[in-house]
Amino acid sequence: MPPVTEEQKNQDVQDIIQDGFKGAATTCALTSIVVFASTRYCPWAKANINYAGKTFIISALTAASFAFSAEQSIVKKHRGKDRWE
Repeated sequence: MPPVTEEQKNQDVQDIIQDGFKGAATTCALTSIVVFASTRYCPWAKANINYAGKTFIISALTAASFAFSAEQSIVKKHRGKDRWE
């Protein structure tokens, strides 16, 4: 196998980051929709949580899902690049 150049490594890293971002953005959108619907239509949440609380819950869970999904997809794709070693 031919040696890997720095340019190829940098391109691989960029591809991994872009794939991770795309997956995380999708997860983020789906999570925010589900959490928004649950805070809007759940009778308990509707009665006991004000608008600021609902906004905080939605943003916190969305940010957490984005960070977790990005980290997991980047790590998974990086493990597949064994040729760097």
